[in-house]
Amino acid sequence: MYRELVQNPKVELCFNGSEKMVRVSGMAEFIEDQGLKEEVVKARPFLRPLVDAHGWVAIKVFRVTNPVATVWTMATNLEPKDFIKL
Repeated sequence: MYRELVQNPKVELCFNGSEKMVRVSGMAEFIEDQGLKEEVVKARPFLRPLVDAHGWVAIKVFRVTNPVATVWTMATNLEPKDFIKL
């Protein structure tokens, strides 16, 4: 996925609620912050073997820049969307 995001950094995240869903779109911006990588691995111990085998270079962290969002439901799925800047 990292190589794909390098070639095309456009991303969309979907947060699914019980009735409504929120879609957030933007650009992936990679962050080279060793302290943040360590926090990620500490919070997700299943990543430790990956770091042990390949080093910290195997952990990639990104944030979404220039995000816009929309809320929709199955009933409004095919209607035009209104996006708001976050």
